[in-house]
Amino acid sequence: MFTPNPSLRLVSDHAALPAGTRISQIRPALGATISGFRFDGKPLSEDFRAVLRDLLHNRGLVVFEPGTVTAENFTAFAGFLGEFFHYAGPHTPRAPENPDATTIDSTRDKHLRNHIWHADGGFRADAPAFTALFAHQLPEQGGDTMYSNATWVYENLDPLFAAYLETLTVIQSADATGHITDRYLDPAEAAQARQKMPPFEMPLVRTHPVTGRKWIAVNESYVAYIKGVSRVMSQNLLGILFDMIKSPEATVRFTWTQGALAIWDNRVVQHKGIKDYGGGRRILYRATMTA
Repeated sequence: MFTPNPSLRLVSDHAALPAGTRISQIRPALGATISGFRFDGKPLSEDFRAVLRDLLHNRGLVVFEPGTVTAENFTAFAGFLGEFFHYAGPHTPRAPENPDATTIDSTRDKHLRNHIWHADGGFRADAPAFTALFAHQLPEQGGDTMYSNATWVYENLDPLFAAYLETLTVIQSADATGHITDRYLDPAEAAQARQKMPPFEMPLVRTHPVTGRKWIAVNESYVAYIKGVSRVMSQNLLGILFDMIKSPEATVRFTWTQGALAIWDNRVVQHKGIKDYGGGRRILYRATMTA
């Protein structure tokens, strides 16, 4: 059907899909749209599960048209991917209709960091493998979400540069861009949060446990620096990689419609919300899952 590189073959190329279901490509670098499917609350067939997992692993992002799921059942649909990974906080409360989802609300923007490129839970060594977002309420204009495929970025690097990057380690920190400092104004609460979310080391290049494909595991929100090199070299190398991750070739800008659902492989796909709301309120419901 569509292949990011000539050697890749997808389960969906040959699988039998539910009647009326169609799959289309969003961009060469990432993304697929599934239309014509309606979730009725019944368990998904093993064939369809295999298709969805394969698309997420290899295309990174899968979006579903409005009407596919509801605010109440989208987590039941996405839950086949793994156990729910709950990390609700004071500024991302549980959704009133769905206890397995948290609320991303534009009225709380001053407390959120979703406008910086990131992977959900990237301040933790055990970050969730998948994220699902459901559009509950949208502004009149704006509020899109940008996505980038860090696997595509790696696979388009010069081989010598890629080999060097594979020797490097990065330090991830919840406070790399003030995530803790800006949220916890009380010094005691800030100290407690830093104790719960200490910095940790991670390879700059990681390998996907299912596909074996490599990706650039750095994002602007949570990477503090590259270990073992000078500050100037660290900043310049990260700047190059951040620019590649944000490049038009590696990204897609998704315009929400109310009731739409997006699910992505949170290991290899980064995202950021666009804060250009043209009046009105933006509320997305989020669920995160382990592998």
